[in-house]
Amino acid sequence: MMMLENNRLVENLIMANQALTIQVDNLKKQTEEYRQAYDRLQHQLKDLLRNRFGSTSERFIDPENPQVDLFNAKDLPLPEACEEDEATTVPAHKRRKKSKRDTSKYPRTIEIIPVDEVDRVCACGCEKSVIKYETKELYDYQPAVFSIIEQRREVVACKKGCQGEIKTAPAPLHILPKIKATESLLAHIIVSKLHDRQPLYHLEKYGRAVDVTRETMARWMIALVKPLQPLFNLMKDNLIEHDVASVDATTLQVLREPGRKPTTKSYVYCFRGGKPGQAVILYAYNNSNHKQFVDDWFEGFTGFIHMDADPFFALLLLDPEVFAIYCNAHSRRYFEKVKDQAKKQGLAHEALRFYKKLYRIERQAKDEKMAPVERYELRQRKSKPIMLEFKKWLDEYGGLVLPESPLGKAFAYILENWEGLSLFLDDGRLEIDNSLTEQEIKPFVIARKNFMFATSMEGANALCLHMSLIRTALLHGLDPYQYYVAIMKKIPYCKTPEDFEALLPWNILLD
Repeated sequence: MMMLENNRLVENLIMANQALTIQVDNLKKQTEEYRQAYDRLQHQLKDLLRNRFGSTSERFIDPENPQVDLFNAKDLPLPEACEEDEATTVPAHKRRKKSKRDTSKYPRTIEIIPVDEVDRVCACGCEKSVIKYETKELYDYQPAVFSIIEQRREVVACKKGCQGEIKTAPAPLHILPKIKATESLLAHIIVSKLHDRQPLYHLEKYGRAVDVTRETMARWMIALVKPLQPLFNLMKDNLIEHDVASVDATTLQVLREPGRKPTTKSYVYCFRGGKPGQAVILYAYNNSNHKQFVDDWFEGFTGFIHMDADPFFALLLLDPEVFAIYCNAHSRRYFEKVKDQAKKQGLAHEALRFYKKLYRIERQAKDEKMAPVERYELRQRKSKPIMLEFKKWLDEYGGLVLPESPLGKAFAYILENWEGLSLFLDDGRLEIDNSLTEQEIKPFVIARKNFMFATSMEGANALCLHMSLIRTALLHGLDPYQYYVAIMKKIPYCKTPEDFEALLPWNILLD
């Protein structure tokens, strides 16, 4: 009897121990989940604090190889301790004086400052003559002057009163014939809003656009879309016909969109591309079904497109003749956000060291102004071995990080998109990242901070068209105001596609 009770007690203890073991395992698992959740929240908090109060620079200074203090001799390595990858020869040269700024593009007014009358007479009694001038150039500014142009068209008739002989001078053609504004004023409004970043209510309030309400100015900008659309279409055709392009996007709030709340965000896409010497920068607004929109916009395109790994581009990449060049700066940013939150140097720092080597090579190609063929050869010789080593390192350590951690997501992003991230090695025309297009998004974003939103879909489309013409004109070294005045004066006389092609930024001759 005693043995039976002891056996039952042992069984109960074993069952209790198993239950406690299961409970401990569950608590450990729960604790690990809480720890991971805490780490994610801590990462998000630090990321938010950094975005709000910290530096926005993404520059990576390697803690193991920081910049030495040039003014502290004891920190400098001895010559024999310096390591060099390759011997570099610097030719002897003389320091040249800084060249003066070219002021020939500005109107020039010559102001003669005379000598005092008492100094014009020599001690011998002879009158002195001017032998030279001491010259100094001063930059000057004259405030904008608004005026009224009163057009008087002559009406002629026979003095004898002959019937049917009254003739009126033809009215000059205008891009918007029914409004009371010249092309110069229209150009001023457009460039002020989108290039100088002055919202229309500023132009109205401070009298920068004479006695015109902001509503009227907005209607003028929208009305200009139709006559200017052929130029935009020609630029888009030029982009589609080339085999290298890029795309990026930013948000835009449009208040009056059918079936959508005023607080709903829409998107503005920035597209870059075009044949050599005929590059374009175009913007396009879209409010929904972004995958289909991007796919339709690139209809007929074949070749390489720089982008980030966004779901918006999924349909586009189903085309076997379209190849995604993913942005390494985007991938690098994942590791850059993690590195400062690590208690000690780790995998994020090591990933950034790989990127630092790659970008140093890209800087060399840029500084030496290499042609695409030369850049391809440089990448094959230097960048490709680094990328192979980088991939081997990613495969080795990618499985050792928690998948849901910030570092795990960084590894997952780069491994999932490795083919697109390494494709820049295969063509010297391709960029290592999409930074050039991101830089063209920035002017729109800065302007948007001032005008904040578009009231209507027509207004959003007008913003994109005008921004496209302004940024493409600047890309080709043209003053956007002068370009707008020229094209708006000539468009009413355009009859054929060739007439419009003559107004493209790389073809037009400004007066």
